[in-house]
Amino acid sequence: MRVSEVEAFLCRAVFREPIWSLQPWRDGRYRWADRLEFVLVRITSSDGLVGYGEAKGVRFKGPEIVSVGEECKRLVEKVVAPELVGRDPLDSGVLWWDMRRKVDGEVYGDLALSGVDVALWDLKGKALDVPVYTLLGGKYRSRVRLYASKVPGIIDPKSEDEAETLAKRLNELLKEGYTAFKLGGGLGLEADLRSVEIARETVGEGCKIMLDAGCAYGFEEALELGKKLQKFGVEWFEAPLRPSDLDGYVRLASELDLKVATDVHPKPRQVAELLSRGKVDVFLSDVTSSGGITASKMIADLTGLRDVEFSTHAGWHITGVGYAASVHLSAAVPNLNFQEGRIHYDANPFGNAILAKPLRVKDGFLQVPEGAGLGIEVDEKKVLRYASR
Repeated sequence: MRVSEVEAFLCRAVFREPIWSLQPWRDGRYRWADRLEFVLVRITSSDGLVGYGEAKGVRFKGPEIVSVGEECKRLVEKVVAPELVGRDPLDSGVLWWDMRRKVDGEVYGDLALSGVDVALWDLKGKALDVPVYTLLGGKYRSRVRLYASKVPGIIDPKSEDEAETLAKRLNELLKEGYTAFKLGGGLGLEADLRSVEIARETVGEGCKIMLDAGCAYGFEEALELGKKLQKFGVEWFEAPLRPSDLDGYVRLASELDLKVATDVHPKPRQVAELLSRGKVDVFLSDVTSSGGITASKMIADLTGLRDVEFSTHAGWHITGVGYAASVHLSAAVPNLNFQEGRIHYDANPFGNAILAKPLRVKDGFLQVPEGAGLGIEVDEKKVLRYASR
């Protein structure tokens, strides 16, 4: 069996209404997402099997959406595909390192690598007639606990309207069965503290609350806020500092009684560097943007060896393909705590809408799909009607 073709389809869709589950920006403006782009990667083998992957097609620059799908598509087709055609897809580990060298130095290289890597895992599972989680060493769980993300915190700590809106959103999620919630913060110490206070009053003591600060604070501010968050039983304090402040992350984790988490060190070598300096409590990794399942599994293994928690990140852009890949990874990680849950997933035109059989979320848990590869069937007619070539 050999890789016979690698294709990339840039897909664009407009949301029926803007989604609110995005972190507010520091100047008080919300990050409204009114559209979505992603690159569907399709790898075909010489015996007719097909594997699917997802490469992220959008990012935020400040509060504005920036399209990166064209560049990701180019990297897949012009840089990565020539490295794969004619080679054995079962050699996915060797191929990952070869592809990584090809895209090294490219701004969006990890995004393209992610899409191709996920497609290779899907293809490999189908060729061997086993689920991806089996290829990863087996599953520790048949369903994965999700946290609802990302519920925007308040901007004005004195605003009753904002407080009521936040409480209403949390109550809606409680009714859906979620028992863990991540708030979008980084809006100032008073505002972030008030958001957590409202959340705790709303969801009660039995639920988990996380706060994502979006790298907004310096060390002293983060330490002050972290100490105040402790009294509300916050599960973790995510991305409190700039990514470059490695020592600050380690020091903060040592001085606080709540967990310090990071999703802003997405490369395995960054994680290894942080762990060599000291302990950070939780690492998050995204299979659709950090280098695929292969890179995220490396990070999970590194953290597991240090008894550090791992969480599967699933950005707001996630599609049915990326979500399935994420939950296979989650199933196979012994030190997993949660997977990020996209609360607008069903409204996403590239979510369950592009799958012949929907992924199942019940009472805040995502069922791991069975079947070969990712265990999903992509409805190409539905997804490719949004594609441009």
